[in-house]
Amino acid sequence: MSISRIWLILGVSICLLLYSCFNGIPYYCSDIPSVLQLSNKSTIIFRKSSARKSFLCNYDTSSVAYPWTKGRSHPAKNLKTYCSKIPNPVSGWQKARRYQENDIAFIICTAASLYKTRAMSIQQTWASRVTNYYFLASKTYPSLPVTVIENTGEDYQSNTKKIFYGLELIHRKQKAIDPSERHKWYVVIGCDTYVNVPHILKLLEPYNFAQPYFIGGSVGEQLCYHKNGTAYKSHFVGGNTAHVFSAALVEALYPHLSVYVETVWPQPNHSAAGLSDVALSCLTFSLGYNMTILPGFWGRSPNGIIEEFGLKEALKVQEPSSWHYIHPAQMLDLDEFYSYQYVDRLTNDENWSELVDFFHLFLGTHYEMLRKRYPKDTAKLVQRTK
Repeated sequence: MSISRIWLILGVSICLLLYSCFNGIPYYCSDIPSVLQLSNKSTIIFRKSSARKSFLCNYDTSSVAYPWTKGRSHPAKNLKTYCSKIPNPVSGWQKARRYQENDIAFIICTAASLYKTRAMSIQQTWASRVTNYYFLASKTYPSLPVTVIENTGEDYQSNTKKIFYGLELIHRKQKAIDPSERHKWYVVIGCDTYVNVPHILKLLEPYNFAQPYFIGGSVGEQLCYHKNGTAYKSHFVGGNTAHVFSAALVEALYPHLSVYVETVWPQPNHSAAGLSDVALSCLTFSLGYNMTILPGFWGRSPNGIIEEFGLKEALKVQEPSSWHYIHPAQMLDLDEFYSYQYVDRLTNDENWSELVDFFHLFLGTHYEMLRKRYPKDTAKLVQRTK
């Protein structure tokens, strides 16, 4: 866990502690604005909304010293570089209304060799604040909720079968529960993808999960295959930007997943075997469904988008939903950057109710994550001395 993330947790804790000392814990949103300035001294917890400041991007050496950064390196020293590469709105936040984070199942394809790096970096950042996420691999791991897909292997070519069998297994279990509690959306990604969950919820706002939708961020051209082995050219939705399936589409794909990956799609050692995004697209299109391409599913890191398309393109989408080719250290950076950005926007908008909700979520998931690192029975680990 990064030092900067610990500072953020400490800062949030201090905010709540100081407020409780001065005024008591607020029970109503109207009680909260008094936390903005606790004294006439220069040290403040939140800036007033009229300032419209960014904690990271407006930082300089003369900035107000926040209690949790005094005597320590300010988070901006590591993260300010993103201010010129990623859109950084400081106000005007509108929360998604139609869907909640627990309406989405995040399906993450990984491998045993990546558990301690890529997979753990996802679990400790954006996935720590979501309810439903599944890591697909062929081996168990105590620290991760791995959905084991047996006899698939752990190499790149295994990805297609992991995703097809994993999607089938997850949806089969969903069919056994009450319809009101089922996943409404399925987001399929690799373990080097950063997802901004509040942003993707807003992006899905216009779309009805009960209708068949196949959503992505980029289009390419590849070969699809008939059952007799003959090939034909087709467009496909790039999986490097995330594949988003509505529940209705997954229901339609469900009877065909195993059959397609076992009898239609090329088997291991074929050059197309590992092209899971192409395989999913080919199956979906063969059943008569179309694709929906939306902005904000980036197939590269911020630097990669700038190098390939230019800075103007990278800054075009104000609330991007995902970034790809993100290494574990950058996964932490992006999550911290967006967490500060979210707090800035809520503070500048004086949206105290959602701000407090986020504090509670962030603190709760932080300590939940810490508890997973230690055995439940820790008393026996402490040696009693006389």
